[in-house]
Amino acid sequence: MEWTIGELAERASAALAPTAQLNGRVRDMPNERLIRWYSTIGLLDPPSARRGRVAMYGRRHLLQIVAVKRRQSDGRTIAEIQAELAGATDQTLESIARLPDHPPQPPPPPAATGTPARPRFWAGPPSPAEPPTPPKSPEPAKPVKPVKPVKPEVPAPPPRPAAAHAAQPPPPPATETRPAPSSPPVPKAVAVHGVRLANGVTLLLDTGEHAPTPDDLAEIAAAAEGLLSLLRERGLTPPEGTRS
Repeated sequence: MEWTIGELAERASAALAPTAQLNGRVRDMPNERLIRWYSTIGLLDPPSARRGRVAMYGRRHLLQIVAVKRRQSDGRTIAEIQAELAGATDQTLESIARLPDHPPQPPPPPAATGTPARPRFWAGPPSPAEPPTPPKSPEPAKPVKPVKPVKPEVPAPPPRPAAAHAAQPPPPPATETRPAPSSPPVPKAVAVHGVRLANGVTLLLDTGEHAPTPDDLAEIAAAAEGLLSLLRERGLTPPEGTRS
């Protein structure tokens, strides 16, 4: 059984719906953005297959998503969940996810509401024809006034050119005194931190000794989703499932 990423999010939300109503610590229901982030940080396996350019997911992916949300509802951090579920077997994921034997299906889309029918203007009786407008009587022609001839203007003679001045030699160019070039300063070596957003996409943080925390990584990954989508659309990232 295989699903697209949208269908996978709907099935995970349907499986977590009863728990989310009772436990207030499960704050976010799975969606496509959250599923891509789980795949980026290693909590979700790469797609099991592809249909053209559409990634397909199976039951193990559903178990992984539900297991992560179960552990979050228990108060675990992302770092603790990564350490526990990275490379977990299907049996371990089954025991944590506790999927029902017959999971509820995602709700069907709402039926389209009927729109009021437009009036059938062509079926009504024709409107009475308007009486024809009588033609207007022609106006009498106005007499044409004679046009007086215009005398041509005589152009004024061009001014005489002034006597050319003797060419003066250009002054010698001024000598510029340039300062001696100074040697560029030697940059100080500093440590940078790399955050891997996806396969082939790494963000470098020039923050010195301050390393990003797990909460920082989660916020960076969520904010970079728009950039990753643009890179995938333009083919600037490796296909999902490959290792760079």
